[in-house]
Amino acid sequence: MPSKPNYRVNRNDLPEIVITPDNPENTAPFVARMCHGSDTSWMFAERGAGYHTDPHHHDAEQINYIVEGEIWFFVEENGYHCKAGDIMRIPPGKWHWAWNRGPAKAVVMESHSPPLTNDDIAAKIVPLLGPDEDPAKIEHRENLYTGTFPGDTSEIEARAFAEEGE
Repeated sequence: MPSKPNYRVNRNDLPEIVITPDNPENTAPFVARMCHGSDTSWMFAERGAGYHTDPHHHDAEQINYIVEGEIWFFVEENGYHCKAGDIMRIPPGKWHWAWNRGPAKAVVMESHSPPLTNDDIAAKIVPLLGPDEDPAKIEHRENLYTGTFPGDTSEIEARAFAEEGE
């Protein structure tokens, strides 16, 4: 009997990827565990209290499910205060960033379609592919850090916090 295709993995069996932000002032931990299929990747992301990314964009659609804690997501000119149980979509190509302003880590499950990887993490992302799928034909996308976000992030964040009564 032939072996089953590799379509399943336990989250705890995914290697930890420690992501160091470009901004040296951002010292909060960001630990990810990732897997991918042919059209989608999953990232289990744990962002420590105070974690604050710089604006970035990519060609992949991103849908986040907040498992634990709370986190702010910003998409271009708008901020969204997300808590456990919320789902947050980031359309492809939109500038976005995140800020964990809560007192505890935020655990977020992120889906990216097409798969979002890069050379640094390619060796640690687990493929869930069958024998009839060619890993070389998978279209992976890298984050695009080209250019500068055209808005004022501090102004956008302050407006969003005021809208939420913070």
